[in-house]
Amino acid sequence: MTMTKTTLAEQAYQELRERIISGRLPGGRRLLPNDLAADLGISPTPVKEACLRLEADGLVSTSSRRGMVVRSFSEEDVEEIYAARILIEKGAVEAAFDAGRLDETVRRSLSRSLEQHRRFAAGTSLDDLSQALLHDRAFHSTLVAAAGIRTISEAHARILGQTHTLFVSVPGDYERSVAEHQAVFDAVMAGDRRRTLEALINHLTRSRENTLRQVRMLATQAALP
Repeated sequence: MTMTKTTLAEQAYQELRERIISGRLPGGRRLLPNDLAADLGISPTPVKEACLRLEADGLVSTSSRRGMVVRSFSEEDVEEIYAARILIEKGAVEAAFDAGRLDETVRRSLSRSLEQHRRFAAGTSLDDLSQALLHDRAFHSTLVAAAGIRTISEAHARILGQTHTLFVSVPGDYERSVAEHQAVFDAVMAGDRRRTLEALINHLTRSRENTLRQVRMLATQAALP
């Protein structure tokens, strides 16, 4: 692809971020600025700037041996990411209820995300998974944005990117995730604060445990001769 001359580093950042989160650049893949620049039709300098931003996002890591690579996640990483998600999402939903901000606009947005998530979660291709995760992110982002705290939403977006970079590299029960989103949505529609928080925490806890199982399985497979 060829990019326009404006904000090349920003465009490179958005393109590479999408490739990482969608799984087209999987965990462990080396990021060679010259090769990426040739692919994007730009010079290596904005690509290097984009990679530095991706490193700050927690999507890229740097080692002395391999240079920049798409980040792979350990069990400790998973525990930390989900601890942060539970704190942020629970607090945001509580703030949204307190402020009366889970209104009809928010509910319509949640409904649209849920239906699209359901549609793509039934698929089997990487593109289906990428689209399912896009709408998964939209559902959770809408809940957090309802608190009306921009700084929290920005931090949450960074963490979601890490979560879903991990998701595209491990098998998961995405249709179960849709059912859990449905439980959250039903509780929001009922205006039931307690049930909404319980459904949300249940969903994130189950997702964490499933992800940990898959990470352990991949680590075991990688250790086999």
